[in-house]
Amino acid sequence: MVKEHKIRKRILDYAQQQFSTIGYSKVSTAQFASDLKMSKSTFYKYFSSKEELLFAVIDDFYHSFEQEIQSIINDDSLEITEKVQSFILSVRKRFRHLHVSVVEDFRRAVPEAYAHLEERRRSLITGTLIGMFEQGAKDGLFRSDIPPMIIANVLIQAMQHLEHPEVIGGLPYSFAEMFQQVFSIVMEGSLSEEGRERFRS
Repeated sequence: MVKEHKIRKRILDYAQQQFSTIGYSKVSTAQFASDLKMSKSTFYKYFSSKEELLFAVIDDFYHSFEQEIQSIINDDSLEITEKVQSFILSVRKRFRHLHVSVVEDFRRAVPEAYAHLEERRRSLITGTLIGMFEQGAKDGLFRSDIPPMIIANVLIQAMQHLEHPEVIGGLPYSFAEMFQQVFSIVMEGSLSEEGRERFRS
């Protein structure tokens, strides 16, 4: 059982790397089996098709991501603003190697998998941020007059905008510098008086 789990995980890790850099359409299960030095019959013992493998890769990626996020949320040494910042940076680290052309390839080739990917992304990223802001409002650290969904979406859209090459290339700042400034602006506008004092300290 342990051996089978390791083989399955090895296939998933390799497929994730290939799907996220080369794309779905440009790779084959036969090539995967060859690269991993296993027979096709061994490969198909774990995944009967490339589409099934893609769904498994998506679920494996988000399962690992969920564990990472949970460790941030459960870290009692972090203030709520530090948790939000750590979460955003974790999202960036996870998705920075996923090219737009690769995602577009998923959407065209396997629309069901693309829909599944987007649903998991919305549920995890937007849902987690909304949960953090809701808890922060209950604790008196975030303003209660701004819906958490609005704060979460403004922050997500701002970070996605900063990732665009033309934005980074057109300003005399690094991503880290811009991230810190934009994060500070969004937090300052979203925090209560008590929250601002703790955020600035």
